[in-house]
Amino acid sequence: MKNLWTTFLLFILVCSPALASANGYEVAPYTGPERGMYEGGGDDTTLSFWELPFKLQLIYISGLLVTSVTLYKFLPLLLGRVRQNCKNQNRDEILEFITANPGSTISDIGKQLKLNRGTIKYHLKILQMCNKIKCVRKGKIVMIFKNSYKWSNTEQKIAFFLRNDTGKTILISILHKPGMTNQDLTKTFNLDKSTVHWHINDMHNEGLVHFKNDGKYKRCFINPVIEADLIKAISESEPAISAS
Repeated sequence: MKNLWTTFLLFILVCSPALASANGYEVAPYTGPERGMYEGGGDDTTLSFWELPFKLQLIYISGLLVTSVTLYKFLPLLLGRVRQNCKNQNRDEILEFITANPGSTISDIGKQLKLNRGTIKYHLKILQMCNKIKCVRKGKIVMIFKNSYKWSNTEQKIAFFLRNDTGKTILISILHKPGMTNQDLTKTFNLDKSTVHWHINDMHNEGLVHFKNDGKYKRCFINPVIEADLIKAISESEPAISAS
């Protein structure tokens, strides 16, 4: 480390004059009304770094050295402070909950951990700065995922519907009983018809469910492309639900 620091200082001493001379310093003659009173106003000229007075050269190099030493001394402390901020009991609990419940929202975290929204938002910002989580927006809802896991677009959509009890119930029902209609879901789970209609239409728009017309009825089926991801997501969410 000592040799590296010595090399860095030598680099500044040798290269900084060259860098400074690239820009140069322009000396312009006085152009005021009294200019004619003096002989030889002189032309504009450019001085290189080495043609400057020794004091200016010394001030320039000293400024670079002071800046470099300051960065060398305090940057590790700043980075250490950021790493330290990533450790906090509430923050650890929030990250643990997000890991067990991918796609959670601030409301979900608050209900489970009994924390207010302001506290949660603060810790989420720190976790984002530390690259621990990522946030995905769907409409007005922001879902939070642990950043270490590469969630596909389909998995994020599935997580959105599984986080809602009604959406999860409808998805699982269609998975286990393909061909269910809006009326079947309404009667089976005693849900409002408009609520069921909104959920299955949203699932259809997101590519999770497709319809087949059967007379005046519209039967619902899980999109075969996402079926494996849906089964996996349901199996992973069950332990988290039972634990909560």
